Amino acid sequence: MSFQLFTGTAGYFSQRSKPFLIVSGIILVLLVGVADYFTGTELTVSIFYLFPIVLVTWSLNKGAGVFFAIFSSVVELLTDLTAGHHYSYPIIVYWNNAVHFGFYFIIVIILSILKNEYEKTVKLNFDLQTTLIELHRTKEEVEQKAQDLVRSNEELEQFANMAAHDLKEPLVVVGGYINRLKRLFVNKHDPEVESIIGRSLDGIGRMEVLINSILAYARVGTKGKEFKLIDCNDIMKSAVINLQAKIQESGVIITYDSLPTFIADEIQLTQLFQNLILNGIKFRREESPRIHVSIDQEDKGWVFGIHDNGIGIKAEHKASIFDVFKRIHDESRYPGNGIGLAICKKVVENHGGRIWVESCPGEGSTFKFTIPIKDTNLTQQRSIRVVY
Repeated sequence: MSFQLFTGTAGYFSQRSKPFLIVSGIILVLLVGVADYFTGTELTVSIFYLFPIVLVTWSLNKGAGVFFAIFSSVVELLTDLTAGHHYSYPIIVYWNNAVHFGFYFIIVIILSILKNEYEKTVKLNFDLQTTLIELHRTKEEVEQKAQDLVRSNEELEQFANMAAHDLKEPLVVVGGYINRLKRLFVNKHDPEVESIIGRSLDGIGRMEVLINSILAYARVGTKGKEFKLIDCNDIMKSAVINLQAKIQESGVIITYDSLPTFIADEIQLTQLFQNLILNGIKFRREESPRIHVSIDQEDKGWVFGIHDNGIGIKAEHKASIFDVFKRIHDESRYPGNGIGLAICKKVVENHGGRIWVESCPGEGSTFKFTIPIKDTNLTQQRSIRVVY
């Protein structure tokens, strides 16, 4: 703002006062010439020609300065000639005048360069000031958005908790009444009544699982622990222990390479491995299921791969399987609510990475995700393979 005011005022002043400056400069040059004429060689007044030259060069432009340098040289030459200065050679008058003109011209060039540098410096200061103002404004906006996001996440978690509680309460009541009916009809052996009660209890159970899944999805990213240095081998072991019942039931063989140490959320990463391993267990074929967790390092992070020999995924479903409630298989054969992979995507994104799947029907699937490296000094510690 200050630079625009400066340049605008200077431009306005220069345009309005240009005739006045030129006329004033001409008058000053003529006055110096008159003084030079009347003093003869007694006083050296030619230095005063610089006043109008400097004035118009700085106030107007280089062209005006060159014009006054020429005009001052002409007036000085005419003054010397009419004053009858005596030199050993007449050509010395012209030589002196040429030297003075060269001096005036050099002054004009130097002033023009200084003026340009001054204007550039003022503009640079203005740009820096404007940039600082914009950065300060952007910082305030980012801080405000961060506060809004924190508040929104807290409200989301509160809403999810309230919704889960409010939805669970009537389910508990309905489940209690249905169980009471079941006890009343336990000795009557009515197949239709038993079927209705069984389907009702099954529906209540699935509704309760769905509510818990929605609550878990809402909490991902809103209630995470502070990122810290973790050993991913320990995370993998925890995930395997948590899934021990499913592993024994399915007979799956789980292997994994030696995993790295990096900065992450321990709870969320454990949930990520659990969901992806459980996905490989659930969508298995008749043959003995196998799951292997691999690790590769790229320039900007780690690339994890969870390989299984399950039923695979069609190409048209690869992009949509990470959407909430997205199911692509028969629920009667592969039960679930379609939230597990959506949670995986959210966890990976919370860590600044991305997740995708490589798969062909009948040939298994490989879920891959990246975790950016936040400390390049952390590398894999071992190269062993653990088998469960």
